[in-house]
Amino acid sequence: PATFLMALIAALASSALQTVTAALGLTPSTRGPPSPAAAPSAATTAKDLDVVVDPATQGFCTERLGRLKQWVSSQVENKNVAGMLVGVIRNGRLVFMEGAGNQSDEPRTPIARDSLFRIYSMTKPIASVALMMLYERGLFALDEPISKYVPCFANMRVAVGGKYPSIETVPCTTAITFQHLLTHTSGFTYGFIPDEFDVHKEYEAKKVHFTSLEAGGVRKDTLKDVCERLATVPLLFQPGSKWTYGVSTDVVGYLVEVLSGQPFEEYVKKNVLEPLGMVDTDFFVPPEKLHRFAACYKYAQRQTQGLTISETGFVTKGAYDLLDDGSSYHQLPAGLCSGGGGLVSTIGDYLRFCQMLLNGGILDGTRLLAPATVAFMTENHLNGDMADMGKPTFLNMNRRGQGFGLGFAVVLHPPHLGALCMRGDCSWGGMASTFFYIDPANKIAAVLMTQLVPSSTYNFRRPLRSLVYQALVNP
Repeated sequence: PATFLMALIAALASSALQTVTAALGLTPSTRGPPSPAAAPSAATTAKDLDVVVDPATQGFCTERLGRLKQWVSSQVENKNVAGMLVGVIRNGRLVFMEGAGNQSDEPRTPIARDSLFRIYSMTKPIASVALMMLYERGLFALDEPISKYVPCFANMRVAVGGKYPSIETVPCTTAITFQHLLTHTSGFTYGFIPDEFDVHKEYEAKKVHFTSLEAGGVRKDTLKDVCERLATVPLLFQPGSKWTYGVSTDVVGYLVEVLSGQPFEEYVKKNVLEPLGMVDTDFFVPPEKLHRFAACYKYAQRQTQGLTISETGFVTKGAYDLLDDGSSYHQLPAGLCSGGGGLVSTIGDYLRFCQMLLNGGILDGTRLLAPATVAFMTENHLNGDMADMGKPTFLNMNRRGQGFGLGFAVVLHPPHLGALCMRGDCSWGGMASTFFYIDPANKIAAVLMTQLVPSSTYNFRRPLRSLVYQALVNP
């Protein structure tokens, strides 16, 4: 009887609780996060990143994601870009994929998920992963001088005064290391970024160009040829003392070639792109895919006829004009493959790369890197943030609160950065305004594809992140 009485009381209590919760409109599913968001799972098949799921199952508000869709459409409606495509994944599931506009205005070709884009500097993280795969094989140490493997970099000099062609230099007292290259603290710059000593003009004079084509067709140069010319140009500063953007990752590409004993592009294809199923990512566009290759546009300054590039970024205004219709720049196999900016890709392919990083180095059962290596790459490797390293702004954006890892920018302090983002976010973009970021803590990645040079014409990067996070209501 006592046992029966206790069971009866428990049943009555349970019934009463159900009655109350029903009256209040509560159900078990509304009392906590959806199970997929509560228990993240890694993507195991290509289908997981191809089919858009109900965003609510991954903690997103569908209505709020509508704001992101509206923002994408507004960029085309306002004639900021010809077309734009954005994809968002969480927990290995595709929660958002929307596009607007055209991949080409003339002839008019609507943008599509299989459109091919010049990702330019979004090649850098892929090249960095390739190098770190060789690091995991014990082929080099991060703090080793690169001159051990590429002797032409053994006796570098550093600019300290004067201007090209009469630059005053002193011997380099700190050898350039692998870590310097991966963090852009090597002292290398770009030939199109002005500096106080006009070192960039020497880059141009000596044709330090890591590009596949030149006037007249495919270049006959090799990565080795360009690196040897680069080694005769002064560094902007002693390695490790400052941060500046430049050809460091192109040198990474050559080191991959030297260490692996394979052409850089062959190593990347066989060890990164093919294992990840990035079937449309390559250093050129074959003829059968040219109809999917997006045109690239630029903003023209009508009064000065051309692009102006400042220390903090590009300064442009005016309507966009056609820069490259894709008919020649990428249609032939590249003669020189750039680790710093040579790849063409699709949004789906790059989302797969992002998911591999979120998974700790593995996708579809194929492991590229160990989880510890990915975590190490996505930590800050600078002495402070980018402002501490002499670069408080870059590409017209504040860089306080942002550090740099081995191939990625890393958010250290969102309030200092002045943007809605998460501590530990890793990201980078390309010259034609493409952008990606990964948020390891929330298992989120987003990729934005468009084709507008230069990348600082509009600040797409921070609105994208804020629009993603304002829709994440169940972290």
